[in-house]
Parts: sequence; C-alpha cells; structure tokens
Amino acid sequence: MRTLILLLGVGWLLTGLEAHSQALPTDAQGRVAFREVVPADSLAASLLYVRAKSWLHRRGYALTVADSAGGRLVATNAFGVYDHGYATKKLHGKVQYQLTVEVKKGRYRQQFTDFLFAYYAEDRTYHVVPTGKTKPLEDLTASGWLKLWQSHREATRQTVEDLAAELKTAMLAVPKPLAQQPRLTADW
Repeated sequence: MRTLILLLGVGWLLTGLEAHSQALPTDAQGRVAFREVVPADSLAASLLYVRAKSWLHRRGYALTVADSAGGRLVATNAFGVYDHGYATKKLHGKVQYQLTVEVKKGRYRQQFTDFLFAYYAEDRTYHVVPTGKTKPLEDLTASGWLKLWQSHREATRQTVEDLAAELKTAMLAVPKPLAQQPRLTADW
C-alpha cells in the first residue's frame, strides 16, 4: 500500500512539473511570446501612439524604433529575477525582452518577444555583476537548478501579464474632465 501511494505521489509531482514548465505561450518558431490585440473604441491612432510612447518612457524602456507614420514602437527592457536564499533574496539574473506596440484606429497590438535570461554573479567585492552568459527562456532544461529556473519562468509570466495590464490601463485611460471655474459675479 505504501508503495502504491509513493508511486502515485511521484507521478503527481512529475506531471505537475511538466505541466508547470509549459506555462509560457510560444509563437510558431517555438520562442516565448506574449501577444494581444486590444480594442480601443473610438480612439485615434495618433492618440494611442502618444499614450504608448509616454508609457514606455515612464517605465524606462529604451526605444529602438519610433515610427509615428506607421504607428509602430519597438522598445527593450529587462527585469530582475531572484534566488530565494535563507534570509534574503539575491539577484540571480535579468530577463531581457522586447516590446512592440503597433497602433491603428480603434485598436492596438502589444507583443512581448525575444526573452533572454542573463546570468549575474557576485564579484570579489560582493557586487552583483553580469557574467556574460545567457540562456533563452524557451529552454526547459536547467541541470542542478530546475526548480529555480521554473520559478524564473513563472516570474516572467507574471511580470509580463502585469506590464500588459498596466499598458492597457494607460492606453485606455479616460482623461478627467476639467473642473469648471466658478463664474465670478459682480456681487461675489
């Protein structure tokens, strides 16, 4: 009976790890990519372009393409992923990615692509610096640190979903109406 319970437990864990490793969406080439077309009813493409560009600047993205005529913005950024230690968490690396925002009248498309994990390590003065080694996020293998790698992939999914929701809020924000100044009368 114990053997049966042990086998069922191990089987459940293995299927859980396999299902968990497939949490990231991929494109036709098998690369990790998050895409969404968002309807923006009755908003002009120029207004959507300005809102997207200002959001990218506020968030610290580096613009590589800014085509206002074509309604296309391409920017890059990175976010840190951490190794959870016993007392504190330590920067394990950064996930670099590219965000493309394309706008048209009444809608826009956001695409998060080209994910690449860059390793960081402590130098001899205990500063965390990049090592120059990279690993594509599509890679499911990580010998010796698979659990941490799955944690990084899950953190990437959560971060991209949060960024997409934040961009959606910024793009579809309704401006506050201007408060009308009270008219001054001759008697006050």
